[in-house]
Amino acid sequence: MTTVLLTGASSFTGLWMADALAGEGWHVVAPVLRARGDYAGIRAERVRTLEDVAEVVFEAPVGSPAFLDLVGAKRPDLLAHHAADIPGYRLPDYDVEAGVARNMAGIPETIAAFASAGGRAVLATGTYFEAGEGGGDEAASPYGLSKSLTNAAQRDLARNAGLAFGKFVIPAPFGPWEEGRLVWSLFQAWTQGRAAEIRTPEYVRDHLPAPYLALAYAWAAARLREDGGEQTFRPSGYVERVGDFATRVAGEVRARTAMACDLVEHVQTAFPEPRRRANAEPLLDDAEEAPFWDIYVDYYDQVQTSGLLQATAA
Repeated sequence: MTTVLLTGASSFTGLWMADALAGEGWHVVAPVLRARGDYAGIRAERVRTLEDVAEVVFEAPVGSPAFLDLVGAKRPDLLAHHAADIPGYRLPDYDVEAGVARNMAGIPETIAAFASAGGRAVLATGTYFEAGEGGGDEAASPYGLSKSLTNAAQRDLARNAGLAFGKFVIPAPFGPWEEGRLVWSLFQAWTQGRAAEIRTPEYVRDHLPAPYLALAYAWAAARLREDGGEQTFRPSGYVERVGDFATRVAGEVRARTAMACDLVEHVQTAFPEPRRRANAEPLLDDAEEAPFWDIYVDYYDQVQTSGLLQATAA
């Protein structure tokens, strides 16, 4: 069985990726930052679910002695680096230099250890806010710039170590196991009988269901392992106005619940980010989407029942 070392697997998208990789026959080793007892709320539930599909190693942050020992012991074929330290990434004054420093901490040592252990390829997570991604030449935000610089450095380290390198570009994922995102705010309002407010309806973004994202990730991992070289993967979902996406969600939820799912679109006059950002490789199949919406709405019913929906996301 081929082994992949997947960082960031306790995140919303990371859990889906781990599940998809395991489903494709990979042995998923998932080092996580904290001790098991330090995870709470939805993140604790994600970690418990992660243990069903992956070998979870606690208290092994990227680049730490425990992490480097793990690389040597497991000798993974693929280093799938999905973890990121991005506090305040939506803020216009996001510190680019500090962001790059945080996300490159331990990476040179990790890539060197991975190459020495016989590793073949590095698959890094990117964002469509980076320079040259999402249809834009320039980074869409300070966070996007930090990711551009981080991934360029990781690519060069991998190249210098004789490794294949891939970048998997994340659009705007949504689905079960998320917290604190756009649809979370919609459900917070709807479950209280209020209309949800959309404050940036005119941005055009690429909204991709997490299960599709994860299947694309597993496919990318296989292509990189088999073909090598340098590759970029840009999966795409619903490319539409944020206001139209909220309307889409409202229709799907209304069809499955008794909630009114009212929306109020504010007039958007400020555009500190590019109006449009989207990937270029469509994935969705209308005939297969209904089951996703069923589990998505059920997820929010469970979150509401647990009392976590109205709490501040961790």
